[in-house]
Amino acid sequence: MSIAASVVFLGIFLFLLFCAVCLATGLYYVAEVVEEYTKVTQKIMSYAIKAVIGIHALLLLVDRLPFLCILCGIASHIFYLLMLKRFPYIVFLSYEFISSVAFLIASHFLWFRFFLYDPRCVNISIEWVLGFLLVTVWSVPLAFFISLASNDSALPMGSGPSQQGYNHSESSRISGARTRGAFLQILKILKHKGDEVLPQVTRELSKGDFSKNYKRF
Repeated sequence: MSIAASVVFLGIFLFLLFCAVCLATGLYYVAEVVEEYTKVTQKIMSYAIKAVIGIHALLLLVDRLPFLCILCGIASHIFYLLMLKRFPYIVFLSYEFISSVAFLIASHFLWFRFFLYDPRCVNISIEWVLGFLLVTVWSVPLAFFISLASNDSALPMGSGPSQQGYNHSESSRISGARTRGAFLQILKILKHKGDEVLPQVTRELSKGDFSKNYKRF
């Protein structure tokens, strides 16, 4: 079964490579869309946060999931709503951000404890847990992470009533620009590397010489 094992490892390598390239390309595209349509993104995120809060309420009323888990989840999303008032800016030292991170960590701890020790969770799979956490815990923080790309695209260029709530210092603006630049640069590098590696892997496989040249990757 040595040949079969080699084929399996090769398949795993290609699968992970394709996933990494697709993820990097998708995130880069989404970041560009967020940068261009900031107001629309803000509305979508607002609806998404309220929907997740509603899901938490249904989990409590219908499925009778632990009250403490639901409370932490709702509290974290309430602070996400407060953070959304400054969107696309994220002030890392604000009480909204610090509180949301604290409740996010607490939610992970409480949900993992529930999945490990509650008798109702004996037969659930890891895919079930990941799907549940993706919707109830990770979706909104991921959206905020991607929105970092638009921080310097909506910088206020003047003063007046329309700029209320966006009076950031020059250092904050530079920091936001650097964050956005670094985020997009990482995605560009991953996308570029994927565009380079995939044709080479395909060419080597067609020659049957993949094992000899594997170290180059």
